[in-house]
Amino acid sequence: MMLVEPSGDYSWLFDLVASDPGTRHQALARHQAALAAASDALDEWNGLWSAHYRSRSSQARLQAAMDEAHARLRRHQEQTIDAPLGAFRDSPDDDLDRRARWAPYAVLYLQWETDHPDEWGARESSMWSRWGTKEVLLHRFRRAGVPEGVEPQLAALTLAALRRPYRCKDWMYAGLVRHFSDPLFFHEVATLTYADDPLVRLRAQFVLQVAEHPERNVTRVSWRRWLDANQLTA
Repeated sequence: MMLVEPSGDYSWLFDLVASDPGTRHQALARHQAALAAASDALDEWNGLWSAHYRSRSSQARLQAAMDEAHARLRRHQEQTIDAPLGAFRDSPDDDLDRRARWAPYAVLYLQWETDHPDEWGARESSMWSRWGTKEVLLHRFRRAGVPEGVEPQLAALTLAALRRPYRCKDWMYAGLVRHFSDPLFFHEVATLTYADDPLVRLRAQFVLQVAEHPERNVTRVSWRRWLDANQLTA
């Protein structure tokens, strides 16, 4: 299958996590405007599709209008983070160059959620399920590995997930630790086993256990089974 490589300039997307609020909000407005235009095109396509299958006449005209609406949908969506995220998601596991090229945008998406959850989670910031997108990205890193260039950022995001109140799909960060090689990361996790918050301590212990057994797959129930096996309560 021939994979379509996004061709736009996506460097501005990193302003979504800029420290300067003005820069960040400008990028957010640009992103949300492109998504709104894409959503309008999708709504038009859906309406035309319904009319196409109800009508017994003007099929060619309706099909042409559908094609034009779909082209606008693609054009606007390619101006958002969805395009590089899709390129990362669809990269074959053995295409290391392609995965490495688009991995920073997957990390950006996770960083955006970590640093600015309200802006990331706003209805206008996504056309599709944001939690589903987070799940897909973490699954891809877990399954295919972490490119060397983004390991420090993903390690920092994993530590942030250990420290904060639980967010949807955070459990999947534990599955990344088998791909981390920096001793400093594991030192930081070991330090968290002495944290004031008992839940953070348990999470850190669990992650260290996962790191000791990289052959074991981390699933939704792994945490609860580990607690039960060690007669612990979260």
